[in-house]
Amino acid sequence: MERIPRRKQRVTLRDVAQHAGVSPKTVSNVLNDWPYVTDETRAKVQASIEALGYRQSILAAGLRSGRTKTIGVVIPDITNPFFGQVVRGCEDVLYAAGYSIFLCNTNEDAVKERAYLDSLVSRGVDGLLLFGARADSAALAALVPGDLPIVAEDSPAHDLNTTVIEIDNRGGAALATRHLLESGHRRIAHLGGPSERAAATGRQEGYRQALESAGIGYDPALVVRCRPTLRGGYHAALHLLGRHIGQHIGEPPPTALFCYNDLMAVGAMVACRRLGLTIPGDLALVGFDDIAIASLVTPILTTVRVQQYQLGRLASDLLLQRLAGSGDVASQVKFPVELIVRGSCGARQISPEQITGMLEHLLDSDLVDLEPCQAPP
Repeated sequence: MERIPRRKQRVTLRDVAQHAGVSPKTVSNVLNDWPYVTDETRAKVQASIEALGYRQSILAAGLRSGRTKTIGVVIPDITNPFFGQVVRGCEDVLYAAGYSIFLCNTNEDAVKERAYLDSLVSRGVDGLLLFGARADSAALAALVPGDLPIVAEDSPAHDLNTTVIEIDNRGGAALATRHLLESGHRRIAHLGGPSERAAATGRQEGYRQALESAGIGYDPALVVRCRPTLRGGYHAALHLLGRHIGQHIGEPPPTALFCYNDLMAVGAMVACRRLGLTIPGDLALVGFDDIAIASLVTPILTTVRVQQYQLGRLASDLLLQRLAGSGDVASQVKFPVELIVRGSCGARQISPEQITGMLEHLLDSDLVDLEPCQAPP
């Protein structure tokens, strides 16, 4: 096998100075766009930079300017398409502004989250974007310097240098539950997310509020918390619904199920098939998020839509405002949701034409790569 030579040794600022016939200080002045450098000298240094392939050290530049042009982005589950779209929105805004990101996946682990926060602070990131974080104000204060700007989605953390984006979890859950109530359901179960998640608490509160407003008592036996994953939804639904299969436990089975997110709802679909239950015939089903898979399962999933890409863009825009020193950045921002009624709740029959339209909309949303595959050589 032919050996590929490695790149030459890193070119230093002194190498550029020697090549251009100027002092290292002059090269530094050019790199930092110092105004008191003649056009002739500036052109000579730039020519040497290009000839030698010099790359300025971000670390060194950061030490001089106090900025590293990097942002830490912390998410709880990299396999969840919801966060993929959020991160894409973040990256598009930050890249255009000249920033790079450090992406950290906590895997729903609070210990790992704290370790990543500590690492990001040690690396000198200019700001933090936190999604689904578990750390509260006290935990963040112990890990993150007070002058480091933070934008956090659905976080219990609140301080002067933090903006919290609050998705309307309670309102969205109430919308979903009221829709099921208006469709005639009275035994509505809930698959809830992790208790440490502010979003999970909000969605359970919205579910409970809608039931009680309709004069239906909240029944803890109809609520199961689990990991917000396909597997979590599958096992939770098996546990909840399986108790009613071939057993006489004194209570009728639920006829509807509201899930914390779409991944859990799809997992619940698989559990229903294993138990011999039909959707929506035996069980109406509603999710939350409206990730791409919600439009691809059968029946198509009724869900509460969160505009994920726009959420990422908003978070990054707010962080850039804080980094620019804007004094009027809100400490709290509401992010709206909407109920998308489809086939899994039984309230609407979806025609083949409507399904085609949904799939075309999915393709137009740039979630699917439409570039033609190249034939192998």
